[in-house]
Amino acid sequence: MQVTSDLAYALQIDSTDSWLIEAIPYVSGGGVTLNAVHINSSNGTPTGSNVPTAPFTITSASMTQGQQGQMVISPDNSYIFVALEKGGTIVVPFSSSAPLPSTVSAKTIGVANTGGSALSVAVDPSSTPRLFYIGEVLGNSGGTSGGLRAIDYSSLATCSGTTCTLTQASGSPIASGGLRPTFILPVTTPDYVYVADGAGSITGFAVSGSSSPYTIATGSTVTVAQPAGMALDSTGSYVFEVGSSGSPYFDAYSFDATTTGLLDSQVTSTSVATSIAIVAAPK
Repeated sequence: MQVTSDLAYALQIDSTDSWLIEAIPYVSGGGVTLNAVHINSSNGTPTGSNVPTAPFTITSASMTQGQQGQMVISPDNSYIFVALEKGGTIVVPFSSSAPLPSTVSAKTIGVANTGGSALSVAVDPSSTPRLFYIGEVLGNSGGTSGGLRAIDYSSLATCSGTTCTLTQASGSPIASGGLRPTFILPVTTPDYVYVADGAGSITGFAVSGSSSPYTIATGSTVTVAQPAGMALDSTGSYVFEVGSSGSPYFDAYSFDATTTGLLDSQVTSTSVATSIAIVAAPK
């Protein structure tokens, strides 16, 4: 079943299962177009011919085809986040009742350090998110390695116009465990956020605090073969990971009971594959 014929670089479905959002970078760079395709919430088939569209021109913006973590929709269906490499990250207001109206405008979050590049985005999975996350090249506090930025979600409400002054968690930006933080997976139980580095690691970070400012601290790291994506199973017990090159090509992890952020390997596959993404089916 073909839903669209667009060459989308990133896809997400909103929490009502009614809209497929696709991100299509400008051919010559410098921007991105978001399309909202209405789908049947039961079987995923497209419905209707009207596709709301919103183009955004962002200096130096680009995307990498096949990189899974470049776009996310917040669980409360209020915002779309898109990582646009040297163009930073855009935050686009969203509503399932009227997605991408002609008046919609994007708020731009520039990279943390000169020469940096936003590769990945994520939002706390709660219906009332505390934090959203951006993974950047040169994004750590010293601008010398990959960085994880943890930003207070509620501070988005204070944005004016197309720019934002946002509140970061204590400890943010923090070294992400490698040079290229290509995928971010927040989990609520235990309260961690995991960052996959494309060069070969997954690092867990502990998130603490009952209100802003929250605190983020580095936990433990596991070595993997060029991780391309991660997913949490529907029970919240396992983290699944696929690698684009190396052995294993798939790993299922459980949460270590004693060491902060550590993942314990449970099931692996060494069958050769060139995976680019993974999702876990809901219950």
